[in-house]
Amino acid sequence: MHTRPHLVLSRSARCLGLAAAVSLVASPARADEGQWMPGQIVELDRAKLSAMGLELPLEQLWSDNTGLMRAAVNLSGCSAAFVSAEGLIATNHHCAHGAIQAVSSVEHDYLKDGFLARTRAEELPGKGLSVRVLERIDDVTAEVLAGAAELTDDRARAQAIDRARKQIVDACEKPGGGLRCEVAAFYNMSLFQRFTYRELRDVRLVYAPPSAIGEFGGEIDNWMWPRHTGDFTLLRAYVGPGGEPAERADANVPYKPDVWLPVAHSGVKAGDFVAVLGYPGNTERYLPLSEVERYASQIFPARIDLLGEWVAIFEELGATDPARAIKVASAKKGLANRLKNARGMLAGFAAIGLLERRRAEEAELEKWAADSGDRSHREALPALRKLSEERKDSFAHDYLLEQVPNGPNLLGLAIDLVRRARERQKPDLERSSGYMDRNEKKLWDRQERRLRDFDPEVDAHLLASVIARAQALPAAWKLDAFKDMSPEPVAARPGADGAKDMAAKSGSGRERYLKQARQLIARTKLLGEGKAKALFDAADPAALAASGDPFVALALALAPAIEAAEARAETRAGALSRLGPAYFSMLRKVRSGPVYPDANGTLRLSYASIQGYKPREGLVATPQTTLTGQMAKVTGEDPFTMPERVLAAVPKARESYWADPILGDVPIAFLSTGDTTGGNSGSPVINGRGEFVGLNFDRVWENIAGDFGYSERSRNIVVDVRYLLWLLDKVEDADALLQELGVGGLRVAGARAQVGEGAPGPAAAGPAPAHETCPQERRGCGCASGPESAPWWLVGGLLWLRRRRR
Repeated sequence: MHTRPHLVLSRSARCLGLAAAVSLVASPARADEGQWMPGQIVELDRAKLSAMGLELPLEQLWSDNTGLMRAAVNLSGCSAAFVSAEGLIATNHHCAHGAIQAVSSVEHDYLKDGFLARTRAEELPGKGLSVRVLERIDDVTAEVLAGAAELTDDRARAQAIDRARKQIVDACEKPGGGLRCEVAAFYNMSLFQRFTYRELRDVRLVYAPPSAIGEFGGEIDNWMWPRHTGDFTLLRAYVGPGGEPAERADANVPYKPDVWLPVAHSGVKAGDFVAVLGYPGNTERYLPLSEVERYASQIFPARIDLLGEWVAIFEELGATDPARAIKVASAKKGLANRLKNARGMLAGFAAIGLLERRRAEEAELEKWAADSGDRSHREALPALRKLSEERKDSFAHDYLLEQVPNGPNLLGLAIDLVRRARERQKPDLERSSGYMDRNEKKLWDRQERRLRDFDPEVDAHLLASVIARAQALPAAWKLDAFKDMSPEPVAARPGADGAKDMAAKSGSGRERYLKQARQLIARTKLLGEGKAKALFDAADPAALAASGDPFVALALALAPAIEAAEARAETRAGALSRLGPAYFSMLRKVRSGPVYPDANGTLRLSYASIQGYKPREGLVATPQTTLTGQMAKVTGEDPFTMPERVLAAVPKARESYWADPILGDVPIAFLSTGDTTGGNSGSPVINGRGEFVGLNFDRVWENIAGDFGYSERSRNIVVDVRYLLWLLDKVEDADALLQELGVGGLRVAGARAQVGEGAPGPAAAGPAPAHETCPQERRGCGCASGPESAPWWLVGGLLWLRRRRR
């Protein structure tokens, strides 16, 4: 197949829509809802997509397990894409944040200062990163459900489905090294598919901007528009000399992908067609009303409470020590993002009237079920409500246990050591998934990160928070592991002791348990050289019980509660495997709109156009931001600082080829109507020719609740590839990378003539790649010679009329 698609179909359709394309905010917005599975691509509305600007045949995106979508990869839970024939990968800065942190130190702080490898030999190990390249997708529904069809016990049913999925994965991975397989459920467990990946384990850091660029705006700008964050990083995947996946080794060579995305060096403009390719993590658009209500009343408030306290610990203690700040950087960033997301969800539920919409829908469902005469439909809603009530009852207990691995590093390490040893007593296919042999390396990598990021004072505060919250659980759900821990009396808060003052201000009351937490840390043996690894490798319950370590003892006491919570979840999963398909079929009877499954971490496509929006009455958000807008935000104080070398290059930015001829400036980010969610971070965004134009990295505040219900204000935020190219060119002088990306020849090109105030838009200055017959910003609108050409002066005239009207 062609690996660098440059197909150009009929240009007339795109030119007919030119007036809409130059408008900053299209009105009304098109409903571009849908996170489409690869197998659904060829069934999409070809005429609609062509009118929007897609020039590729749908089959070139995906058909028969091949297509351009294979350039998109799963990067350790984020999305990414190959952008060169030499295994170069583009993704978000925040997706590689943990790997950048892992190779940083006070002496070489690559988070703060950035990093550029000028040669392949200088590339740094991307610790904890792996790349999954999709090879094929197969329907395995019949195999998964065969052993569960006749079972009436819900837990047994869930176990049968889980065992079947594991057996399918095991058979898939055995033929050769390097394969990684997963079985995913769709449409409320109505459909199951097996995804076969080639997993690349040697990933190296090539380029990371300074945090002032990669995290510009910090949590203040997170989920907000306008946005000026350079959220990009370049990595490279390596394989063994024979092309086989391999651990990092000097003999390894760059991976040669079958498909990669060429860079669209001339960029995009308002109204253009774009598509997002990636691995969205999780949406809940088919969730029963009872669960949506529980998210609003119980789950999101609990997240805000706990994560708010933990983020404050990271921020305040990290501010006192540069080395500590590096250790907590990634954990703080991840939790802060989830915290703001939870706040945005509650605001979004209210803004789009989600609960009211779902309650009205529930009334329709009840009426339809009553009229259907089908017993499974009549019983579905009451049974689903009962499951929600059971979840409510145990939620505080189960949520705390679920969050412990994200908190105190030593307790998370000890729990994994104990759980691994207990699970190893079972046959591999009967173990909890995280403790199966296939996940052993991933599990140890997590322990290495915990040991690397351990800070005694941070861990003490996090552990004290866990203890305080455990002590506050309802009587029926108390955790025996903490029953002997009594609170210390609250002492007066001396002004000089910032840590005590911070603890006293917390909502959990952790200051009463800080002394005990510090004592546990002082007594642990897990920090001894090789001690944790020895216990991990032995996986021996008797050795753990005899270790005398206080954290191991605590984990041993917690293990039964954790396993009981998993058993309850297993029983509920079995019930949902019965109720889910019936509920989904009911929804399809009363709900209109496109039919696509909830996001579940598998490959999807969302098509869109570049559009602004109206956040609320009286405000209009235009769809692009520029370097000038970024400079207006720079204050010299975090999170609005900028390196001197960037500031020095700004005055001549408009003179570079990377400046947009319409905006008259280097673009930084743009909005599109793409239907995205968490996990779409790092997703490549392509234009109608299948060329790489940017990286998805966020959504707008008004669209956070889109995970539960699509909104016409759905907008995703994309960092424009031209900002990356400008930095590589004018700030970093990274000629080798620019050559590899296919745009090195444009370094000597001057600025393209600006389009505006009635001035015609001439052809781009400077040389263009050999395959180009005309500048990309004009392609499709009459730049080819001959009778089909349309007059380019029409663009200038339309722009002039628009500005006059404004």
